[in-house]
This record gives sequence, C-alpha cells and structure tokens, in this order.
Amino acid sequence: MIATPPGIAPAGSHPRREADHEIVHDPATLIATHALAVSDVARLLRTDAKAGLADAEAAIRLASDGANELEPPGRSSLPALVVRAATEPFVLLLAVAGALAIALGEVRDGILVLFGLVPIVGADVATEYRGERALEELRHASAPRARVRRSGTVYELPAREIVAGDVVVLRVGDVVPADLRVTRTDSMLVDRSVLTGESVPEEATVAPDPPAASLVERRSVLYSGTAVVLGRGEGIAVATGSRSELGRIAGALGASERGRSPLQRELDRLVRILLVVAVGLIALTMGLGLLRGATLGEALLAGISSAIAAIPEEPPVLLAVVLGLGAYRLLRRGVLVRRLNAQETLGAVDLIITDKTGTLTENRLMLVDILSPSGPIVGEHRKQVLNDAVRAEEDAWLSGHGVPRGSFTRAIVAAFAADEPVLDRTDLLASHPPRESRPFSWTRSRRGERIEELALGAPEPVLMLSPASQPEEVEDWHRLVTASANAGRRLLLLSRLTDDGSWEPVALLAFEDRLRSGIPEALRTATSAGIQVIVVTGDHPATAASIAHAAGLDGEEMLTGSRVDAMNDGDLRVAIGHLHVVSRATPQQKLRLVELAQADGRTVAVTGDGVNDAPALERADVGVAMGSGTAVAREAADLVLGDDSFATLMDGLAEGRRIVANVQKGLVFLTSTHVALLGFILVATLAGYGQPLLPIQILWLELFIDLATSVAFEREPAEPDAMQRPPRPAGVPLLDRGLLARIAVAGGATALAALALMAWHDGGLEHARWLAFNVLVFGQLARAYANRSLERPVRSLPRNGFLALACVVAAVIQLAIPYLPPLADAFRASALDAVDLALVALVALTPAALTELVRGRVPGRWVA
Repeated sequence: MIATPPGIAPAGSHPRREADHEIVHDPATLIATHALAVSDVARLLRTDAKAGLADAEAAIRLASDGANELEPPGRSSLPALVVRAATEPFVLLLAVAGALAIALGEVRDGILVLFGLVPIVGADVATEYRGERALEELRHASAPRARVRRSGTVYELPAREIVAGDVVVLRVGDVVPADLRVTRTDSMLVDRSVLTGESVPEEATVAPDPPAASLVERRSVLYSGTAVVLGRGEGIAVATGSRSELGRIAGALGASERGRSPLQRELDRLVRILLVVAVGLIALTMGLGLLRGATLGEALLAGISSAIAAIPEEPPVLLAVVLGLGAYRLLRRGVLVRRLNAQETLGAVDLIITDKTGTLTENRLMLVDILSPSGPIVGEHRKQVLNDAVRAEEDAWLSGHGVPRGSFTRAIVAAFAADEPVLDRTDLLASHPPRESRPFSWTRSRRGERIEELALGAPEPVLMLSPASQPEEVEDWHRLVTASANAGRRLLLLSRLTDDGSWEPVALLAFEDRLRSGIPEALRTATSAGIQVIVVTGDHPATAASIAHAAGLDGEEMLTGSRVDAMNDGDLRVAIGHLHVVSRATPQQKLRLVELAQADGRTVAVTGDGVNDAPALERADVGVAMGSGTAVAREAADLVLGDDSFATLMDGLAEGRRIVANVQKGLVFLTSTHVALLGFILVATLAGYGQPLLPIQILWLELFIDLATSVAFEREPAEPDAMQRPPRPAGVPLLDRGLLARIAVAGGATALAALALMAWHDGGLEHARWLAFNVLVFGQLARAYANRSLERPVRSLPRNGFLALACVVAAVIQLAIPYLPPLADAFRASALDAVDLALVALVALTPAALTELVRGRVPGRWVA
C-alpha cells in the first residue's frame, strides 16, 4: 500500500487549514508515484490532471514549497572570505610579529607590519569573490522556461515557478523541468542519459510501472533534467527543486570537501620550515643581545626584526595574483575557472578522461554518403532519395507546427542546400516516430495521385520488414551495413512499400559527427606533453574506434564497458596505463577509472556534461564541465569550457603549465630574498651588530621591492618547450632539495657580500648599514630579472617589459630615499657616493652575469 505523502490530505478528509498549505515531500513516497494510476496521483496532489491547478493555489504552493531550482552551493559572504584569507598561516605569523612590535613601543614599525597584511588579504579576497560572482552569473544566464496548464490555460513561465501538482506540457526539444508523472503521451521518447547514462531514448508511458521497478526501469515518470527527443506529452509535477531526483544527486555532491591544492600544501610546508627558523632566530638574537647588555625590549625588538625577515609574506599575494590573472586569461580563451587552485593542478595533469560527443566532435551530424549494394547513389537519384528520406521523417512533416527537427532530419535537409522540399501537412495520412520497440520513423502520405509508405531508421529493424523470399538481396544490404558501421558512421536505412505489398530497401544513409577543428593537433600536443588521453563514450565500438583513428589515437587498447565491469581493480589499473578508448561506457565506469588512476598516483582531469557525470567531475583532480551541460555538472567542476572543445581544454593545460612555471620562478626569487636577509641578519648578529636591519627596511624590501617584481612574473610568457616536457609529477615540490640548495648558495653569497661591505666601510654604522641594505635591494632586482628562466639564458627569452619596468621603478625609488627627508629619517638613509654605487653594482650584477654565462652551456637549473 502506498502511503499518503505527509501534508497531503487523502480523499474525503476535511479541507486543509492555512497551516497545511505547506506540502511536505517525502522522497521515498514521491518515488512511489511511478506505481500509482494517474487518477491516484492527481488525488494525492489535489490537482486536476487535465486542467491543472488554479493560479491562486499554485501561488500558495510556490510560497510554501519554495522555487523549483537546485539549492545553489553556499556562496561565501565577504566577511567569510576575509576571515579565510586572514587565517592563512603566513598572515597569522606576520600579524603576531606586528602586534608584538606595537606592544614593545615600536608603534610605527608594528603598524607598518600590520598594514602589509592589506594587499595580502585583499588580493586573495578579490580573486575568490570574482570567481564566485562569475559562476552565479552563469547560473542565472542558463535559467530555463517551461509550459504549464493552470485552470485549463497553457502558460509559459520560468521553470523555477513550477510547483507540485502543476500539469506540465512537453514537446520535442524540451528539457523536463521537474519530476513528472506522465498523464498523456503522443509517441513521446525521452533521453535520460544525463541521469542514467543510457544513450538510447526511451518511450514514456501512462500506465503505472511495477512497484519494485528501479529508476532506470520506470517509464511512467519523467525526471528533471532529461530531454524529450520525439513526440509530445504531459505530466503532473510530483517533485520539484532539491526534492527531485536531480536535486537529490546534487545535494549529495556538497557533502565532500576538496583537500588543499599542491601549491597550498607546498606553502604550508614552507611555513613550517620557516616557522622553526624564525623561532630559532628570535631565540638566538635575543640571547646574544641580552649577553651584550641590551635591555629585554631591545633584544625582543631585534628578535622580531629577525622573525619578520624569516616570514615570507609575499607568496600568498604572488599566488593570488598569478592565479587571479591566470583565470582572467583563461576566461578570454573561453574557460571559466570556478576554483582558482585548479589552474596549478592543470600543470601536473598526466591523464585526461574525456567525452567524445561535443568535446572531440562537433555534436552535429552531417550526411556524408548515400549508398546501395551496387555503389554510391549520385545525381538525380541522390536527390530523389533525399526527398524520400525527408518524407519518411515524421518530424519533417510537423516542423511547421512548432515541432523541432531531429538531428537526422536536420542533416538530411542540410544536404539539399537551396532545394529543400516543402511538405504539405494535409498530405500526411498517418505516421509514427522512432521508439524503443520500433526504432524507425514511418509515414503514410499522399504523393500526387498515389499513396506512399516509407520507413527510415536503424538498418537491422528496417531490413526485417523485407520479405523472407529475398534472402540474397537482404544479405547484400547486411554486408553494406556492416562495412559502413565499421567505418564509424551512424546509419539509417530507407525502405519503401511496393505495389505488391512488400518492403524494398532503397538506400543506406551514412552520417558522421565530424571531429572538431584542431582536435588531432590537440591530441598530438597532449602526447608530446606526456599526457595520456582516454576517450570514454557510450557509442558503438566501431564508431568509437573510427573517431579514435581520425583523432590519431591508433594502436592502443580499446575496452568496452562490459569488459571494464568484468575486470578486477588490479587488472584494470594495469590496463589504464595503455588504454585510449572505452566504448559503451557508463558514468559509473568513468568514476571507477578516475579512482583507480588516482590510486596509482596519477593526476586526472575529467570532462563531462550530464548530471550523472558529476561524481566523476568532483572526484577528479580537475573537473571540466561543458558550458552547454547541466547545471549540476558545472557546479561539480573546477573549470567550464565555453565551447565544449577538447582543444580549448589543451589551451587551458598549456596555460596551467605556464602558471605553475611562473609561480615556481616567483618562489625561487622570493625564497632567495629571505635566504639573503636571514643569512645577513644571522651572520651580522653573530659578528656583534645588535640590529643589522630595521623592521621598516625589511618590510620595504619584502612588501614593495619583492612584491612588485615577483608579481611581474605573471606576465612571463611560456617557455618554448613547455608542452614538450612531461607533466610535473604529483607530490614533487616546486622547490625540491636541489633547487633549495642552489637558492641557499645564491642568497648566501649576497648576504656575505653585503656583510663584507658593511664591515669594510668606515663611514659609520648607520651609513654602513644603509650600504649593506642597498646591496640586498639591488641584488634582488638583478636576481629577479636573471631568474626569468632557470635553464635558458635570459637573452634568449621573449621580453617581459612589465618586469623590467618594475625593476627600474624600484631602483629609482631606492636611490631617491636619501633625498626625501621623511623617508630618509624613517629608513636612516644616507646618500651613496660614486664608489659606493660602483660597489653595489658590482655585487648586484656579478652573480647574474656568471649565471647567464653558465645557462645554456651546462645542463641543469641555475639560480642567479
């Protein structure tokens, strides 16, 4: 027995009180409507299956139940974004240092430290907020509309206003706006692939399904997000919004949270290392200061200066700016970045699991051949076959009455060019569209003085209409069908009823969904970049193999979905390494491929567009949704392709590699800054200098000089061989031990040179400190430009005018400080004479010049 949904009074009960207007939907009960007769569903939902709800009742239910739309993912408020950015480890460390400085009476230095948090937090908040706003605009732009019958009148209204009990009117091309119990159908076929993965359209029925029927077996319920591909019909809305089957899936997606990205983990690692260094420096500096007779406040202030030098405030800003501007560049290429950190993961992708239709192909059928067993049909005979094929398609007759043409009809009509036939609707006597039990279109129509019957559809069922008395002719057609199918084409067979009452095959129509422009080149780029591509499609193996051949994926193993299901995890993990095509696949199998590849340490990108693709998109390291796909797929993904093309995805991968390379160069530069600072402070402290650098000097170097130059790395173009290198292995840090050692040598050399000049100069401590500080500043400017590549000479690289300008501006301001009294006082700066300037230039340029000589001659990565 089916229970009455809570809040809906059974027949014969008293009228609802005002408080009962809210209809509570129990999913378990609503799903059971597939087993109820239409009259019972209408009674339970208190609606009229023919006239629909009254307008007033619909308004009450809309206010009570809420809009028919998926719950949007939680959008972070502006304060929440600020809190998230302000609690990053780097920011917290810097805030503690600033607060301690203020507590010790160094208010100016402490305020400057805290003021330095503004660009760090602001850049992060701005980029996150912009990304969420872009997605919100995309969601509103794709809001659908629907037709409902209320009080006997059909209205078109936003789909979000549909309520339980509404009678929804459907026709070819409509997307089902809510879960509907079918009440009327006129040869209606529904594509449920976005929900079930089944690519063959299924017939809708009014008769109830068995109570135990699973979701994929139900024909009396149309689910939200599915599409009507043939016929027309009506249904009563039984579940809307988050209560629909689509909403249930979307709700389940929000339960999982993504871990921190590789770069975030690397910055966390850097924080832990430098936190230990900072604590050690504070202890060392304070201890030495106290031993030399300094007060506790003086010793602690010197320790705070050391800690500020150790804390790298710049990396979060560098990352936020590079990723934010990278997202803008990708948007200009048609790629919407929903999660900024996905860009850096793109640089490590070594496996792409992609759809075929619409991603590799144009998703637009074209008629490429008309054949018979005796050969191609050409000339006037071809034109006559085209005319008959149009007359055999039911939707061609109905197109003048608002029924959209199907993809096959559009392809046939396109083959006419300017001579498209005009069909008189009054000539059509009877017809039926393709359906699951009879997969061909049939028409009976007047043609002049005679009556004509034509059939057009799947070759095997159409050939079964032919009489058994012609086995040799039928076998000839079967051989032609097999040969054409093996070429990867989609086929329709046209047959005519002859005067003697038997069916005679006329022509085989061969269609192709051609590759998108640039796909073979994109796949070759993927191969040269060390990225494996697996095409996962629901198509026939022959069609999948043909597309793979055209795209250049020959010579690799192809599996079917059934074979994937039959393999255990160990065998499938081995097979994935040399797999390029999976045909007759389901979304569940796609998800399994993702999980097994990740278990082997692969970094996986996945494309998808359907509701049922969402779990694989969310599970992937980089989920890539199609712009034309479902809202659920877009919400689950990291990137959205505006044009659905695999070639655009490869552009995104190339951009991801450029971004990661530039972040690495920026981190090399910034880390060397801190090595130079720390080395200088440490050795100078040991040598007896109580406070080698002032906090304001350290902040000037870190928050202006370093930020201005490191952010300029975002403009660095990709190196010429970026897409000929293998992907960066997952788990390998950008700053590995070898690179850190080179950074230590480069930064340490600058630190020792600055200390040597400070010790050698006899112009007083203040002037000697200013001279050493200039060595550190100009050494960093030279190092910034010299480290534009770690392997190639800078002279061989394209220009980066923005970085050059940043270096020049920073140098001019640094030289001007002694001549601006307020700044000169704050920095305790003094003018440098010609000898001082020559020494600074010698120390700053020598490491860069030596590195430039080595690069290109000695293999390896060299840090200036």
